[in-house]
Amino acid sequence: MRKLILALFFLGLGNLQAQKSYSYKATYRLEYQEDSTDINSIKSETGVLYLGKGHSRYSSLGKAVKDSLEHLPNPVFMRMGEYNQMTDFKYSIYKDYEDNKLTLAEKVFQYELKYLQDLKTIDWEIQPETKTILGFRVQKALGSFAGRNYVAWFAPELPFLDGPYKFSGLPGLIVEISDQENQYHFNLTGFQELKAPVDRLLNLDNYKTVSQQELDQVRDDYNRDPIGTMQKAGVKFGWSEEDEAKQKKELTKKYKERNNPIELQQ
Repeated sequence: MRKLILALFFLGLGNLQAQKSYSYKATYRLEYQEDSTDINSIKSETGVLYLGKGHSRYSSLGKAVKDSLEHLPNPVFMRMGEYNQMTDFKYSIYKDYEDNKLTLAEKVFQYELKYLQDLKTIDWEIQPETKTILGFRVQKALGSFAGRNYVAWFAPELPFLDGPYKFSGLPGLIVEISDQENQYHFNLTGFQELKAPVDRLLNLDNYKTVSQQELDQVRDDYNRDPIGTMQKAGVKFGWSEEDEAKQKKELTKKYKERNNPIELQQ
């Protein structure tokens, strides 16, 4: 049955490429160490990877839900606290294998930003070891990316050169990947063919193109003092001085604790 599904994928998606549609979805569970100084600061999120022929879109599930709510006929808007609770990862990553481009897009407060990178293939070293994950026979590979060394397991029977986050370039979908310190660990929890192809591309025409360093700096400045950033833009909260001080203290604590990004180097 699985072989039939994959055969239909290659036979039936020729017309979907131009539409940038996605017919498969891979769901991942990410466990990560938020504070590099505290081994007990483990958090988890769900990530979703939509796969088409030659292109993909990855984001956290919280980001995908937020996008869906905002694009309803009557958009659902949330307060800052509710939005922040949905996900710690507010970007979307698009991979285009025909153009060899990766685009990361993120809205930081009122700023819509994106950066483009070559879809660099990690210099993987494929190992002979194999095992089974979710019924798929997977093979081990080693590689380095952005300051971390990774162990990946990919499934040759799922013919996608893709994986969660920016990971790609193995001859099969990456179903598990973790850095050697196990501070970031992605596990595939589900893989499905969608009943109908979906378009998961946002309109990025209005997003300003910047460098990765510039986007990271804007994000960091906002995370350091989101309340101050919004107040400078004219947002009024109606808080008492005591409530505002309490909110700022909690946000400062969270900012200091979240000091272990997945990319240690650019």
